[in-house]
Amino acid sequence: MIYYLISGFFSALSARVILGAVAVNSNSKPVIVLLGPVVEEIAKTGSAMLFNAGIFYTHVVFGSLELVMDTLRRRGVWPGLAALVLHSILGFATQWLLGLYGSLALALTVAVLLHAMWNYTSVVLLGPNLKKSK
Repeated sequence: MIYYLISGFFSALSARVILGAVAVNSNSKPVIVLLGPVVEEIAKTGSAMLFNAGIFYTHVVFGSLELVMDTLRRRGVWPGLAALVLHSILGFATQWLLGLYGSLALALTVAVLLHAMWNYTSVVLLGPNLKKSK
């Protein structure tokens, strides 16, 4: 039980550090739609593998931390709940595909694509106007 908690916290911290270092402006659409999913999916699944923790539960902890942060940042509970549901689904898909096909690359690729499609829909199609990217 403790392993997926450690893994979830580690993945959230590492994703924030990497995204913060790579992307000075984390509100730009390309970072949110393209880079964010790659970094977050590798961080979540990689830390689950590193700590020998469940991939699904690591994703749930990561999503739970996004829920807490969205609430504390006054973005609201609903975006945080959406993040929790999204990361839980991505964790299930990643673990299921890895078990079914035995390919970490396939499982991660599908998770990244699903995550990117979600971010594109929520940021570009439905979301508020963010700063124009150059």
